[in-house]
Amino acid sequence: MTFSGTFLHLKKGIPFLICLFLILLAQTPSFFVTSVPFLFIPIFYFAIFRPGLLNDYAVFALGLFADLIGRTPIGIWSFVFVLLFFVIRLNRLFFSGLTFDKLWLSFAFISAIALMLRLFLFCIGTGTLVSGDFLVIQYIILNLLYPLGIFLCGRLDNWIEVDS
Repeated sequence: MTFSGTFLHLKKGIPFLICLFLILLAQTPSFFVTSVPFLFIPIFYFAIFRPGLLNDYAVFALGLFADLIGRTPIGIWSFVFVLLFFVIRLNRLFFSGLTFDKLWLSFAFISAIALMLRLFLFCIGTGTLVSGDFLVIQYIILNLLYPLGIFLCGRLDNWIEVDS
């Protein structure tokens, strides 16, 4: 294997490393009022446009890492992330044909369902009833940062594809 081939192989692992960073960033209490699942944005992007860069196993591992870092019952984030990835990949052709505003609206709808599903699973997993007030803040921040996140994912995708 040549140096350029090895470098390309390493470049393809960068989306996973960035997702790990986003999980850590989401848990930083001084940065945001509540932990925001920024990982929804790259999962959404890569499931539609480059599913080879972030596969099912990587998404599952990211969910386990998010559960460990966030001190939630093991498997909640994994289930939500894998379900999100699977649903988006099933409808990949539909989403790839949408304009940016319709894609953003689709992301807003899907992220709302994913956040509510996570809250429901958390309540079942812990056996407590939790108020979902924090979901509103998470949802607003996540959807306001969507254009920036998609732009950065696109730039990363272009940088990786240059050598492919």
